[in-house]
Amino acid sequence: MKFQTLRMSSILLTGLIAGTFFYGGLTVLPAFFDVNPYVHLTFRTILMKYNAPVVMTLVIIAIVSQTLYSWQARKINVARVFVWLSLALTISSLLITRILSVPINIVIKTWNPSSPPADWMNIMVTWNVYNTIRTFTAIGSFLLIIIADFWIIKKYENQKTLPVDSGKQTL
Repeated sequence: MKFQTLRMSSILLTGLIAGTFFYGGLTVLPAFFDVNPYVHLTFRTILMKYNAPVVMTLVIIAIVSQTLYSWQARKINVARVFVWLSLALTISSLLITRILSVPINIVIKTWNPSSPPADWMNIMVTWNVYNTIRTFTAIGSFLLIIIADFWIIKKYENQKTLPVDSGKQTL
């Protein structure tokens, strides 16, 4: 696979993930708390149905892309470290989602939106903490992959080629 394709797909996918979490955290979540619990919980449950497959697909494809990119960038010392760190943060976002957020989502789906449990707001606060953490890991991943790309461009701009497996590839 072309090095440039992996670079661009890694940037695009980590950017989409970071943007999705950032947008949700800054606009969707606050809107949830401006409506009554019935609307909040009904919409949150419906949103999960559509959001989960899209975001999980983006994250998995990003992990594959970043893994392949890290393999191709393994001979580019500094960039390799940034790509690995970016990959680690993307994996962290996935783990936070699957281990911490999804179990809460499963519980929320069992609630009657007309009469949520007495501690439902405390549970939402916990979910929001996990969402904030994964948002920062996703943004960090995006920034690190951009730093890796800038480093590669700066280092090899005069040479016009990159030291990757399939011979020299043009930048």
